[in-house]
Amino acid sequence: MGEPVRGWWRANVLGLGALAVLVPLLAATIWWNETAGGSANSPTRAVALAPGAATDYAGAVVGPVTAEFVELPNAPQDTRVVTVAVEIDPGARAFACTLPVLREVGGDARQWDSTSDLGRAPDADRRTYCDPESTAAFTLALDYLVPEDVSGPLAVEFGSPAAYPEFVSAVVEP
Repeated sequence: MGEPVRGWWRANVLGLGALAVLVPLLAATIWWNETAGGSANSPTRAVALAPGAATDYAGAVVGPVTAEFVELPNAPQDTRVVTVAVEIDPGARAFACTLPVLREVGGDARQWDSTSDLGRAPDADRRTYCDPESTAAFTLALDYLVPEDVSGPLAVEFGSPAAYPEFVSAVVEP
């Protein structure tokens, strides 16, 4: 019985050696993708923007960011509509950004995406996205449907792939 076991180790020494090298290499690759390497392509580091302030971000001047509660005809009962305005001046080159989200800073830390189906009259001058080909200054104007019990402060957060892993986090109190 002892002889076949020793023969098996000799017959598989190359495979076992490769396994001894590849398993730690695989573990290191997974760790790198999940931590250090993966964060370069996603927003993980906030650039805080105080109320009423502006900052340089991804080659553009972003801010100030304002918010207010408004009444819109199609807002459901027991909800409120927060309208957010984000001033952006791309400068000499175009500015691309993700669609801003509204996040509750305290409380339950809930998060909302903007909505456009609340009965606001169509307005051709109202910008609801970053035009990646435009270099003219503009204002993003977005509506967020939030529960009636939402408590401030709130943060408007968005990023630009050109500036990742940083993203803008602007605190607003409607």
